[in-house]
Amino acid sequence: MDLDNHKLIVFGSSSEIATEYINAQKDFENVYTISRTKTDFNKKTTFIETIDYKNINEVLELIGVENQNLSVVNFVGSVNLRPIHLAKEAEMYEILETNLMTNFRILSNLLKKNINKLSYVCFSSVAASYGLANHELIASAKSGLEGLIRSCSATYGHKGYRFNCIAPALIETKLSKKYVSNDKAREMVSNMNILSKIGQPSDIAKCLSWLLSDKSDFVTGQTINIDGGMNNINARIR
Repeated sequence: MDLDNHKLIVFGSSSEIATEYINAQKDFENVYTISRTKTDFNKKTTFIETIDYKNINEVLELIGVENQNLSVVNFVGSVNLRPIHLAKEAEMYEILETNLMTNFRILSNLLKKNINKLSYVCFSSVAASYGLANHELIASAKSGLEGLIRSCSATYGHKGYRFNCIAPALIETKLSKKYVSNDKAREMVSNMNILSKIGQPSDIAKCLSWLLSDKSDFVTGQTINIDGGMNNINARIR
């Protein structure tokens, strides 16, 4: 797989899953990481700082995307778990801003450019397709994101551009530790899927490598669930 002539652009590069992916990937020579904070990787990257992901056009100008082959991934996201009757309107706007509007801004600016080739991947959630208690805010944002990706795939497919989502269940990271802080909690979360285990950052990285490469060049408009089968397999019957 020769991706030396592609630019890899990673938004939200300071996240733990992003770090896992960047450190594991061996295909891209030109890697651009965009985040609020700089992260040290085990390979050379070009870091661009952003405060709130609203200066997307400036970021793209710094990278130089015109007439380029691009593989772009957006890791920017957040979670706010509470029943809707306890949620404030400002919290809903914040969830939409982080999980949906960052993708809107990236894509709306990116697709104004003359790009030779594009594979774009972002992150939904199993909660967009599987009803989970207290997930009303994040489920709304991620469902909207999946719709955005499908429509972009339809609109720009004639150019050969590809757009896909990865929808994980809970992945074991520093941020998710509070949900699996003891053995009972780990067992409960593990038993929500038929494989009875918790996903790892490497599970995401392997799928992402495929989606951003030419090996998946007949795949677009898809939401790929990495959730142990949680979204469509009944884990209660074993």
